Amino acid sequence: MIMKQFIYLLLVFSPFFITAQNTTKKAKTPQIVTKLKIGKTINFETKSIQFIKVIEDSRCPTYVTCIWEGQAKVLIGIYENDTLLEEKLIIIGAKGITSNNPKELLKSGDKTIHGYNLSPHPLNEEKIDPANYYLELLVK
Repeated sequence: MIMKQFIYLLLVFSPFFITAQNTTKKAKTPQIVTKLKIGKTINFETKSIQFIKVIEDSRCPTYVTCIWEGQAKVLIGIYENDTLLEEKLIIIGAKGITSNNPKELLKSGDKTIHGYNLSPHPLNEEKIDPANYYLELLVK
């Protein structure tokens, strides 16, 4: 008799404990961050981006207290079929370009390429060798 009551209660209350998985969530588009060294070019179908140079890097160095966070100014070239379409100036804040508002550089096919960050970040007050810079690009 007790076993029957247990089974009855289990059947009555089981719908409250059983939940289905929510399979309606849309998967996020994967984001790829790629590094582009200074002077190098990266291709996206018929278009390409060349990291030409760092014009200014006044970002506040790590382990240094600054009144102003500073910024970096980077010059890139946008090409299509090896023909220069335009040069763009990208301004990158001390914390990079926020992922909520990355700087769109170009669209190629189903991909959108955004400027994301400039590395390395200044450390103490040491000057960075221009050959060590690389631009981080976010490919969506």
